[in-house]
Amino acid sequence: MLPVIKTILYASDIREGSRPAFRMAVQQALANQARIVYLHVLEPVSAATEEMIRDYLPADIRHLHTDQMLDAQRQRIRERMAAFMASELDGRELPEPVIRVDIGHPDSGILAAAKAEQADLIVMGDRASHSLSRLFLGSTAQSVIHRSPVPVLIVPLKAASSGD
Repeated sequence: MLPVIKTILYASDIREGSRPAFRMAVQQALANQARIVYLHVLEPVSAATEEMIRDYLPADIRHLHTDQMLDAQRQRIRERMAAFMASELDGRELPEPVIRVDIGHPDSGILAAAKAEQADLIVMGDRASHSLSRLFLGSTAQSVIHRSPVPVLIVPLKAASSGD
């Protein structure tokens, strides 16, 4: 029996040059009539910074700042998706994507979101310039591939590319 793909988790770093990976996620969503969950994981601040923020800002102000930062990222994603859909979908309909912005380490955040959203496929880009860098430094993509219980589709991205 062929696998059924109902939910695609698209993980993005929101940097320029990531459009080919989103294009692949959209292509898979259209082919499978699946929904897309667009995920961006923000790295947590360092322990020292977190401690300083805790010491100098009241909790309600800290939470307000975090909420504003996450909302700004969600808005940025909405704008990028609207531009993509206007320029590339040619009138085809795609179910409204879910937007998630989480805080954590990217690989763990991607795997946690895939589990929470019951993703059947993870689509993400990989900017590693060559296999030697992956061998010594590792990469988010490599970590996700090795730890994911669902298929992972990796789209090679140029390290510095123009356009989204």
